[in-house]
Amino acid sequence: MNLYLFSRQFIKHSFFILLSFSVLHPDVVFANIAWNDTAYYFNERGQLLWCDVHAAQPNSYVIKTKKTNNEIFQDIPLNDASVQLSADYDTALVSNISRSTARRVAWLIRHGKINDPLVLENIVPILDKRIMRRMYDNIISRCTSGNAHQEHGGVVYPDGRVTCITGELSDAEEMEGASLYLKQKALVYYHSHPDACIEQRTADRGDAHNPNRVQFSQTSEVKTISYVQGPSRQDQESVGEGTGYVFGIKTSGGLIYIYDKDGIKATLPVAFVKRSYKPSGKQIKKKRIDTYVAGL
Repeated sequence: MNLYLFSRQFIKHSFFILLSFSVLHPDVVFANIAWNDTAYYFNERGQLLWCDVHAAQPNSYVIKTKKTNNEIFQDIPLNDASVQLSADYDTALVSNISRSTARRVAWLIRHGKINDPLVLENIVPILDKRIMRRMYDNIISRCTSGNAHQEHGGVVYPDGRVTCITGELSDAEEMEGASLYLKQKALVYYHSHPDACIEQRTADRGDAHNPNRVQFSQTSEVKTISYVQGPSRQDQESVGEGTGYVFGIKTSGGLIYIYDKDGIKATLPVAFVKRSYKPSGKQIKKKRIDTYVAGL
């Protein structure tokens, strides 16, 4: 369970942030996959930088994240004595690169230098965009019909099938984290972190007397419970030899976090799975992906 609390005096404000995690059990290697011969290269904003129609094998790549730990977990306030993490919670590690390196890699890719050692060291293979769209659609369809205080997710099999299940209902008021137990074995696991929020209000009332009147003073406390969007350390440790995708389901500006046992490697905006490829320049040779098959 993962949670932290922050409190402020105003009247007095207390904020709780509930972080969610999943238990993952990976084991299977992708094999016998039918591919086309196109590789797509994206930056962290989801922009298509280059399309290689003569790739040795089809795939998609994104430049490693340049976001710092504080930027990935910006919904956790720093240096606030009122913050209290839930039991055994910690954030996933962030394996980022510098902004200057990210800019250099993007420049090389835009100029077709996709085999440059700097590029090869600083890109992350990602799933086919349509597969990610299926994952997202599964989550959203269940979020719409189900309770907001749950994680939704599943696995991606070698043949491109995407499963979807719903986790246990969390009791945010009791500071219990949302969780999802994935029993299937695969190399790709995904789940959502909810955007639900609960406010609790309490009031303490006291009185003071003098000969002419009775005065009442009142203080109130507001506790806000919500879910942190990025992966937890439990997510990171549970993915084993596989790759995990966490969809941060925020009402605006949500991110897809891509991580493995070493930590968060890349991010993409959730909007990435909602839009079609838009070529920008002559280097883009192909507009669409022709397969639903997932690839690492």
